[in-house]
Amino acid sequence: MLAPTKVEAAILAQTRRGLRTLLAVPRARAGGLAKVEDLEIPAAVPLHARYYEARDATDAPLLVYFHGGGFVCCDIDTHDSITSWLARSSQGRVLSVGYRLAPETPFPGQVEDARAACAWAFRNAQRLGAWPDKIVLAGDSAGAYLAATLALEINRATPGAVALQVLLYPLIHVDKTLWSDEELRNFRFLGRVASIYIARALGAEALPSLLDVDLIAAPPTIVAGGGPLDPVRNDAKAFVDALRRAGIAVTERKYPVLMHGGLNFTAYSQTATKALDEVGQLVRTALER
Repeated sequence: MLAPTKVEAAILAQTRRGLRTLLAVPRARAGGLAKVEDLEIPAAVPLHARYYEARDATDAPLLVYFHGGGFVCCDIDTHDSITSWLARSSQGRVLSVGYRLAPETPFPGQVEDARAACAWAFRNAQRLGAWPDKIVLAGDSAGAYLAATLALEINRATPGAVALQVLLYPLIHVDKTLWSDEELRNFRFLGRVASIYIARALGAEALPSLLDVDLIAAPPTIVAGGGPLDPVRNDAKAFVDALRRAGIAVTERKYPVLMHGGLNFTAYSQTATKALDEVGQLVRTALER
């Protein structure tokens, strides 16, 4: 992995500060919660996490959430909006996990952190009032990549242990040759630029594509994404098709005016709140079956 230049490091630091200023705002959090508690998860480096519980929480698995941000930005504060709304709308319990970011931590440190968080979730689910033997894995963008990767890993070892995965505009790969296809259509060219930077920051030009793995162990899946302002939508469609070919039940929701990252804007956007309400209801319905 190449060390970032001084200019790249300055741009990344400014981007991180800007996103926190824009997104980590108290009014973005959903109401109707019985509990919001900050936690620390033991790992190679202790992980910051936040637990949410709806006032009307039902008997269900714990939903473990991994935030987006291209593996280089964001944290549990910038995604307090999404996770709080999902806890409320699903009438459930959500554990939001802050994993180590690149380039400070190269790949696969992010997967290792996600693995430690999932192990902690299984050990502590019953204490939190959730089912002890199953979890739900969820995330947006890069966090969805982590959720899907861990769902496969866990269910291969213990079939059915991940009861459901919820993937919000998921990042499927960072293969620049695939991103170059139709790169001038919609915002695909921005996705290519971002994927090249992510791969360089991670030191992960060989980051496994979710289109190249055996998906037969994947859990039932909810996929939600945007329209022309969502550059991952073509890859998400290909992933949905691959899941269905593997016999996995998939529920899709598409929001034409939703941009990539737009679900964070619950303080400003009715599209975001309505989408998260619907996704949470889909989670609740899926777990009632």
